Amino acid sequence: MSDNLLSNVVVLDVSNQSSYFEYFIIATGMTSKHLQSSGNSINKYLKTLKLKINHKEGLSNSGWVLLDYPGIVIHLFLEDQRNNYDLEGLWSKSSEILRIL
Repeated sequence: MSDNLLSNVVVLDVSNQSSYFEYFIIATGMTSKHLQSSGNSINKYLKTLKLKINHKEGLSNSGWVLLDYPGIVIHLFLEDQRNNYDLEGLWSKSSEILRIL
């Protein structure tokens, strides 16, 4: 996964706010192609941990990829889309577990 390094990775514990999932992960990629590649790498890795994806969204030119796993939702954004949707603000009452800039 080192070829697909994402930036500004945030892991939020949203278990007190959501009954559908416990963790929400947000990360920023450089290009739409980078987001797709990173999403594919994440999915491959999580398969090795026996986590099966429930749902995937995001077109190659959308600037956003969503990966939904049991208990975990991962959003990969281009910086502009991440700032526009402000998911961290939406989930501001959750606990931040980890932030990697």
